[in-house]
Amino acid sequence: MPGLIPEQVIAEIRERTDIVQVIGQHVQLKRSGVNHIGLCPFHDEKTPSFNVNSQRQFFHCFGCHESGDVIKFLMKVEGRRFLEVVEDLAARAGIEIPRQTVSPTQAREVERQRSERQLGIDLNRKIADLYRSLLLGDRGGPAREYLQRRGVGDAIAETFQLGYAPPTGAPVARLLEREKVSMDVAERLGLVLRRAGGGAGGFHDRFWNRLIFPVIGAGGEVLGFGGRLLGDGDGPKYINTPETPLYHKGEVLFGLAAAAAPMRKKDQALVVEGNIDVIQLHQHGFDHAVAPMGTALTARQVQLLRRFAGKVIAVFDGDAAGQAAALKAVRTFVDGGLSAKIASLPAGHDPDSFLREKGAEAMGNLLAVALPAVDFLIETLQRSLEDTIPDKARLLEEVAPVVAQLPRVDRDLYAHRLALALRVDAGVVQRAIKGSLPTVEALRHAGTDRSAPPAPLPSAELYVLGVLFEHSHLFPRAEAAGLSSLLTNGGLRATYSAAMEMQQTSGRIEPASLLESLPEEVRNAIAELFQPERFTAEGDPTKALDDCISTLRREGLKREKQDIRSQIAAARAAGRPDDEVRELASRLVEVEREIHETR
Repeated sequence: MPGLIPEQVIAEIRERTDIVQVIGQHVQLKRSGVNHIGLCPFHDEKTPSFNVNSQRQFFHCFGCHESGDVIKFLMKVEGRRFLEVVEDLAARAGIEIPRQTVSPTQAREVERQRSERQLGIDLNRKIADLYRSLLLGDRGGPAREYLQRRGVGDAIAETFQLGYAPPTGAPVARLLEREKVSMDVAERLGLVLRRAGGGAGGFHDRFWNRLIFPVIGAGGEVLGFGGRLLGDGDGPKYINTPETPLYHKGEVLFGLAAAAAPMRKKDQALVVEGNIDVIQLHQHGFDHAVAPMGTALTARQVQLLRRFAGKVIAVFDGDAAGQAAALKAVRTFVDGGLSAKIASLPAGHDPDSFLREKGAEAMGNLLAVALPAVDFLIETLQRSLEDTIPDKARLLEEVAPVVAQLPRVDRDLYAHRLALALRVDAGVVQRAIKGSLPTVEALRHAGTDRSAPPAPLPSAELYVLGVLFEHSHLFPRAEAAGLSSLLTNGGLRATYSAAMEMQQTSGRIEPASLLESLPEEVRNAIAELFQPERFTAEGDPTKALDDCISTLRREGLKREKQDIRSQIAAARAAGRPDDEVRELASRLVEVEREIHETR
């Protein structure tokens, strides 16, 4: 879908959006010269290193190297998709979004879905407020009593915007009538159900006699609802909004709105199984807790978690069902590339009961001894199997595909551990893991080895790039002068090539797009080059570029001169023929002449 929006429209949306104002809603920014700085929302820090460049319309953190434009910021900080963010910003800026490469029928369907989605967002907010007022009003006594019994205080109930659907009446249906919403549309949005037999008045509220848990996205939008049955009424204990244009149960997490900022700060998420568990954890100070909506953790939910945190601790009930869910979650976490630990509660406890009986300190101690996910998998399977060859083979068959997804160093360490634990030859374990490692994964892991730390970036090469970024019309002159061959740092050569391609394509350099494409080790230095007016010194920018290129060429010739001298010395020491030495000496004279001419 992003491809349906013309790039020039996306550029206009960026230009007409005040990046400082948008980011300032999430980060406390202070002016520093012509820029704004604040504490980075993507990693924990005490000294501000997060920089917002309003002139160039990009952000960059000099601590964790995150950078991008306003669209990327909102995608990352709110966990939303590209199209959602673009459409939201376009609406704020009053920009009409034309569509490309679609038939009229497709275009109408896209617009219908978009309109229905926006209608759903608006209605869900009104209905969440309605449920909230019913909880606090005269009819909300049963729900308030239930919350009191479960130890849920008023403040945390307000944070999670808990509500109440009474056992009689149809407050949602009446609200929809007042809003003149089509009941067919309301049914698709999961707000009402069709009565058996249909006919006039053939719809009723989906939720009744239930405590209501709004499912709120990171951006504050109400995506759907969960409902917990109160008393001895009819129906299942928990029900949720069905699949709608807004709510996809395998893609949402309960508690995300409240937990998003704490997860980013801690770089850690706490995953539990139930809504009340999440609420109790937040109430006891564990404000980075979330839960899937009544299903096993999915790959899409792991992807969502990765937008906010690099690590996760999952807490599962101590019964057989909890352990089974934990084993399944291990595979999901590893497949999703998320660093995970597993904590198991004592039998008979869930996080809610454990916290109310044992307290926050006991929960903290339990989390502190959580096992790395793969260790948990191995130890749990070992306890369930006998010390026989068939059972060892079964364990290896279960664990090898999981270990195969890990980085190379971790794979080797777990292979060694498995060999010791199973008392089998290490080669057997290595072959099992290798047989589970897809070719693409093998190639990916092969590139994870790290060499020595990179050398400091050459200041002269950084300077010439800074001149070009400020005066991008000079790129053709730099290319004609062979600047690429004069850059000795690979990261800076990649920067130059990417920037030149960008200039040739659009006639301008987009700092946010450029920074996202660069190796991490050069991002901070390149971000510095985009500081306003740093390279707008008095004088002729063309002459400044030419002087920079002359300096780089002279430095290259000096390196060549030193290399030739070393070759001459080596040739003489090895007794090489005089003709070879004379040829090197002749080249040395030529290089010295070129050095003199570049002064």
